[in-house]
Amino acid sequence: MFAFAKAITAQVHSSLEHLKLPQITQEDNTAKNEVYRIQTATYKADSLGYEPVVLQVQNFNEAGLKFQDYQQIFGKYKSETLDSFYYTGTRLDSIVKKTSSGGFDATMIFECDNQGRVTSEKATGKYINYVTQYTYENNQLQHIEMKLKRGNRRTATYYYKKGNLDYVKQHEYKENGELKKEFTVYYTRGIPIARVTANDPLITVADFTGVYKIRTQLSQEQAIKELQKAAAISRTDLFNKRKEITQQEVMLEQYSTSTESSTGEWTKRHITRKMFSKLEDRWVFRKLYFPDSTTVGSTQFDILFQHKIKRY
Repeated sequence: MFAFAKAITAQVHSSLEHLKLPQITQEDNTAKNEVYRIQTATYKADSLGYEPVVLQVQNFNEAGLKFQDYQQIFGKYKSETLDSFYYTGTRLDSIVKKTSSGGFDATMIFECDNQGRVTSEKATGKYINYVTQYTYENNQLQHIEMKLKRGNRRTATYYYKKGNLDYVKQHEYKENGELKKEFTVYYTRGIPIARVTANDPLITVADFTGVYKIRTQLSQEQAIKELQKAAAISRTDLFNKRKEITQQEVMLEQYSTSTESSTGEWTKRHITRKMFSKLEDRWVFRKLYFPDSTTVGSTQFDILFQHKIKRY
């Protein structure tokens, strides 16, 4: 068994994910403060009790760069994964992935330009084989292209407004070059808030209460414009705007969160998500370690938090 060591990476729903740079800094992850470790435990629970589902730990070095990611999955499909990150100074050289089964072991080798920016990534393993190129313009990431061994590829183009990321457009192609999927993820203040998928009238929206697919009378362009404008004011305005423009909605994920007032860090979260047309509850608890040797939170299951949430 690997040493207890990953944490929850940036809390982005899978529907809002797209090609991006390696997430190696503390700023790329969920902590609001400088940390050197985040431990996260996810549980499932019912009236008969609770049991762990996933254990995650993420460690950072003194430069604020991630050097170790660990994840343990419990249950029928139990597994362990350890990612080790290697640097020359602050330049990322490689990531070595080790898995308990060995089948998904892989090594990712990176090349950087003279400014230390990642320009290429080559992954080699039994089941993981791809080459990714990163290009920049005016000191900003502009384009990513990933080519997989079997011939299919993905591209992501980044668009900016007044120097800030406005949206990312991703295309996915089959082995024969035919376009398979096209979608756009929209940002406000560096946070992904919405997604529009080609040939889909619904808009995916993420606010502080969860992630939803909505139908609206507005055109998608106008709806996105209003959502971004609201998000620029506050997270409450985004929530209110989503409710205002929605005719119908489907909940993908919904959560209630407890935050430590002294640090602003969340330490307890209840998640309800839709899985194969069924609702699934998960309870997430995390502990953060700060450089001054103080900590907040715990990875132990909190029954009082569970009862409090269930009352509502």
